[in-house]
Amino acid sequence: MNSIMETVCAVCTDVRLRTTQGMGFQKLMNAIRREFKLRGLELKLSSVRDKTLLQEVFYANGYYDPEDDKEQECPFEVIITHNFPKDHVWYPEHATLLLIQIFDTVVHELKHQRQYRKRKYKTFVERDNSHEEYLADPDEIDAYSISIAIELCRSLGRIRALRYLHSIEKISRFKLHGQFVSPSLSMYSVHKPLLKRLSKKVYVRLKKIDTDFIFM
Repeated sequence: MNSIMETVCAVCTDVRLRTTQGMGFQKLMNAIRREFKLRGLELKLSSVRDKTLLQEVFYANGYYDPEDDKEQECPFEVIITHNFPKDHVWYPEHATLLLIQIFDTVVHELKHQRQYRKRKYKTFVERDNSHEEYLADPDEIDAYSISIAIELCRSLGRIRALRYLHSIEKISRFKLHGQFVSPSLSMYSVHKPLLKRLSKKVYVRLKKIDTDFIFM
């Protein structure tokens, strides 16, 4: 995964540099699309305004479509849900917060692409629509182990994360400055059997991950 992270980190770093003089939201979105395309990664990037959100709250949702990938069409979609002021100007400090979510989301979805390509797009697990079944999916546990390792390195540093990982249940609920140290891990906090499966994979990811390629 380090090669994937290196590419996505380079995209986010280059986009952030473009915001030094300030940039509107649509130009920022166009810059993100363009930088991904220059590195051979097509990305459907769109935004949705949710007027119920506070202006400082936003989040990215990502999707990977193996059928589109199999047909050699763009398989990745990222949707930014927000309530940004229309005249908001993006400088590096604020752009970084958005690009972190872009980085984490795209890396997660690229892992799904690797999973499907490795098994020639076959699907072995059928699941219902419950959130627990989604989190229990072996593909999601594998992909989230990477997401969690990235988030823990970013918030705690790799050494501290490895030291505290034996108490993964506590880490899943731990916050710094009012934010979960790993938002992805916090989703698993109420599913103790899944936490045990997850902890082994997160440990391996933490040992192997190259922190130079984590965008922050």
